Amino acid sequence: MSEHADAVARTVWLNNGTLTGKTRLQKTVYFFEEFRCGFGFDFEYYHYGPYSEDLSDAADDAILMGSLSATPHQGSYGVNYVVFETKCAFQPDDKDVRRKEILSTLRKYDAIVVELAATADFLEKNGYEADPWAETQFRKASKAVSERVAHAKELLASLRSLQPVIPTV
Repeated sequence: MSEHADAVARTVWLNNGTLTGKTRLQKTVYFFEEFRCGFGFDFEYYHYGPYSEDLSDAADDAILMGSLSATPHQGSYGVNYVVFETKCAFQPDDKDVRRKEILSTLRKYDAIVVELAATADFLEKNGYEADPWAETQFRKASKAVSERVAHAKELLASLRSLQPVIPTV
C-alpha cells in the first residue's frame, strides 16, 4: 500500500474503523497536519476550506487497494456523502495518541462546524490573521450562522488546548 493510502486507512482505523464524509476526512487530516501529527499532506484553500488533492487521491488509492471502502449515501436534503470503513488494522505509532485526541475532539461536532473551524484556522495562517472569522463568515455565509460559528470557535479552542507536542530531537 502506498504511504499516503496507508495514512488515509490509518485515519479511519483510528476513528473506530469508520469516518463519515469526504469533507470530514479532509478537515481531520488538515488538523493532523496543523497539530504536528500528520502524514505530510499539503493543503490549499478550496470550496469547503483547506483541501488536499493528494489526500483525495490517496483515499481513492486506499479504496482501489482494498484497505478502505467508501459506501455512498444520500442525506435527508439530497446531499450525497460517503461512509469510509477500514478493511485493515495497524500497529500504533508514536503519533497515534495525538491523532486520537484530535479525532475524539472532532467527533463532538458536526461536519459543518468542523469545516468552519478548519477554514478559520487555515485563513488565519494564510493572510487573514486580523479577523479570520469575519472572512470565514463572508466566504461561507449560508453555513456560518452565529450558533455554528460559536461552536467552531469552541472546537478550535479545544483543539489548541490539547497537550502540546514535545518536539523530537
